[in-house]
Amino acid sequence: MEKPTDALTGLILDTELNPGVEGLIAQNTEFALVALDIDNLTAINNDFGHDAGDAVFRLVAKHIGALFPSPCVAYRGTRDHFSVLAPGISKEEAFLKAERLRKLVNEEKLGCNAPDGRALTQAVSLGVSSYPEDGSRPADVLRKAEGALIRAKKNGRNAVCLAREEKLVPKTSHYTQAQLEGLSQVSEQVSVGEAALLREALDDLIRKYDIDIR
Repeated sequence: MEKPTDALTGLILDTELNPGVEGLIAQNTEFALVALDIDNLTAINNDFGHDAGDAVFRLVAKHIGALFPSPCVAYRGTRDHFSVLAPGISKEEAFLKAERLRKLVNEEKLGCNAPDGRALTQAVSLGVSSYPEDGSRPADVLRKAEGALIRAKKNGRNAVCLAREEKLVPKTSHYTQAQLEGLSQVSEQVSVGEAALLREALDDLIRKYDIDIR
């Protein structure tokens, strides 16, 4: 069955990303995951027009395709978000490819100018995680790629960051005894650690209120 694609970039929609990650983990196949955001897209659209913004999307898709050919798979997400699933590629190799991608996007001249004469310059931020180094569950690998992307953006954008070991905060009196007992029961029922369940719950809460933490 043909997978749904994005009309602008031709990339597969990221609704297919989770099944792709799950399939590789089920086969115990080493892979890297790259998460990417276009930097300052709103400003590009406002200052240079939406045609310029579309040109940046196509530029990013072009370089992803060149640097991450099959069997790698690229996905277009919501807003300015992309993901690349790279089977058989180590975390270090994916980092080098991501850095090359960042430089190519940053250096290319698209020939778009603002009304005041300024030439368009574009940049991307990227985060890289891998399996099995960054977790044995799809949610872990996905979350760590996003976490690395968030650090790249918080550190000034136009950068690549690698996933790193997470520092967990111990459970405290923020939770009632009943909540903790319920959490323990769910953990046993689904065979997933309590910390992982809490992270998933917080991710759902952030999405519920449409908070952009990237």
